[in-house]
Formats: sequence, C-alpha cells, structure tokens
Amino acid sequence: MKRDNNRPSGHYQAMYKLIYESGKISKQEIAKEMDLSLPTVTQTLHQLMEDEQIMTDGKFSSSVGRRAVVYSPNSDKAYAVGLELFANHVTATLVNVLYEDLGSATINLPFTVELGYFQQLGDWLHQFIAAQKIPMEKVEGVGIGIQGLISSDGRTVLYGKILNCTGLTSGQFERSFGIPVTLFHDADCVALAEQTLSHNHEDAIYLSIGEHLGTAIVINDRIYTGEKGRSGTMEHITLNTQNGHKCYCGRRGCLETYSSLSALLRGNETIQSFMNQLKENDRETVQRWRNYLANLAEVINNLHMFVDNRLVIAGELVKYLDDGAIEFINDRIKSITAFPEDQPYVERGTVQARAVSFGATLPIIKSVLDNI
Repeated sequence: MKRDNNRPSGHYQAMYKLIYESGKISKQEIAKEMDLSLPTVTQTLHQLMEDEQIMTDGKFSSSVGRRAVVYSPNSDKAYAVGLELFANHVTATLVNVLYEDLGSATINLPFTVELGYFQQLGDWLHQFIAAQKIPMEKVEGVGIGIQGLISSDGRTVLYGKILNCTGLTSGQFERSFGIPVTLFHDADCVALAEQTLSHNHEDAIYLSIGEHLGTAIVINDRIYTGEKGRSGTMEHITLNTQNGHKCYCGRRGCLETYSSLSALLRGNETIQSFMNQLKENDRETVQRWRNYLANLAEVINNLHMFVDNRLVIAGELVKYLDDGAIEFINDRIKSITAFPEDQPYVERGTVQARAVSFGATLPIIKSVLDNI
C-alpha cells in the first residue's frame, strides 16, 4: 500500500489528503489550496495516479473555457472486512478506503475454538469477498469484534467469558484466512462506528446495549483503554454486591445486570416482541420498560460522575429508542443526580445495524490512510 519511498514524493501525502477530504477537486483548486505551481501539482498528481491512489472522475462543468479535470480518491485501492462473533453466528461487513459500507452477510456457525471452526469461517470469508468481486490482494486486513478484553496489540483475548474464548489469538484466524487479523473489543468497535458515521468527534462515553452491555470511552477521537487495556469496561462496576442479580462474571449487581437487554427480556422473549407488546400498551410491559429506563438512568448518572462528557446510547437498542425514552432518561437523571444538570447529556446513537462489524474495519482503513 505504501508508495516507493525512494521516489521523489514532494507533496504526495498532503495532496492525497486534500483530494481525499475534498472528494472531487481540480488541478487548479489543488494549486490554490496548497500554494503550489501547476507543474509541481502535475508531477505529484502523476505519482498519485501511477500508484492508483487517485483517479480522474470526469470534468467539472464550465460555461467558459476548457473544463477542468476532476480528481478523486480511488475507492478501489484497498478494503477491509469486519467480523462480529456471536455464540451461534458470524456477521461480516466489507468497507472500502472511503469508509463506504459495500455489503454484508451472516453465517450460522456455533463458536468453538476447534480447528474446523476456523477453517469453515475462513472458507466462508473467502466466498463472501469473492461474491463482492474484490481481489483478495486488495483486502488489507480483517478486524474481529469480540465480547471480551483484548490485548493492546490486538492479538490475544485476555478475558472472554461470554464466548469462553480467553486466550484466543488472531493467529488462529490468520492461519485459515490467509489475511492479517486484528482483534477488537466489540464495544470499542461500536464507539468507533458511532464517532465515524455521526461525524461527531467530541469526547464521549458509549453504552453499547445488546444481549450484553459494553462500554467504551473516547478521548481525543481515540478509544481510551488505559495501561492494561481494561479502562472503559464499566459494565462490571457493581451497584449491589449483596442482593443484586448474578452477572456472568461471577459477581452480583454489575451494571450489566441492570441495563443489558438480558436484564429487560424474559425467557424466549426478543426485543422485537417486547416492543410489539409495548406498542399495544400492555400494562405489565409498559411498567417493565419504565423500570428498565429508570435503571438505565441510574447507571448513566453513576458513569457520568466518572467522566463528565456526553453519553451515547448505542448498539442494538438504538433503533427502539424514541425521543420520549431519551427525554425520560434525561429527566430521571436530573431528578436523581447529586449535582445540578443544566443541559441534558444523553444522546441516541445513529448506527442501527452491524455497528460492531463495521467498526472493526475502521482501524484497518485508518492505518492504510496513515501510511500513504
């Protein structure tokens, strides 16, 4: 992906960044923006074209004189695949260098650490990429979102109790994929997806609410993991260690047991069936929903004491949260907080599907762009 560093690069990287961020730009506009002569711009554009980093994209319309050629980033230059691992299935998302979501697929595949699992997943991954008509050599890497703590180098699962995958390594996937693999905490993937697609780069706490609760802290547009990679795992802060519900971690009263979908739903109930009952104004369902939102407000109020930034509710729950639910949570927080809250700080996320698998591609694409 890198250019030949022995070649004269001139303004190579800066010019690519300008073209990338502009989307469409002419040679004359590049010269003006970068304060360069046209011959210098022409030379660098030639290098970028030769390396297939950019492409010509027609011409701008003009009522006078010759029409200027349009230069755009080459969206076909590189790709990344994101996977989200579940207990019984895997979801994949393909993204190009422009962070465009090009397609997705799901395979029913019970998780295990047996060799056959990795081989079957690898065969399916290659079929998925081929179906998108993408050359394998253009896939820069695979990011995998996992319910667990990941080492800082993205190579090892340090704690994976939900899938019983502690000690799992990226190498186990790479041997079957034939593509570099990086592991990520699934909640971090959701936070990255939200930061990228919402175009909001302010610091935030993200609550990724699905079957389980995941949390992440974003500071200066980066996931804050701390020295050992455990910062942000606020789902295991405990509110009631004596009488609280049992958490999968073995303790009682973790935030997970108050604000995950597992805390809301009963038996074989799904979030969709619950919401259908809620729309019917079923009395018991309405009360359960209000109790859940009240508990969620308590959780959020506690977290906000640690990090005084906006808090974004993300994950599977997002598409079921309306303005009324967000207003209820903010009002509840205002009534219980120890300090005055002049402005509501709880927001609803924007990514309603495949946030983990999409988010798992983003660090890979960013690495590609940083190395141009």
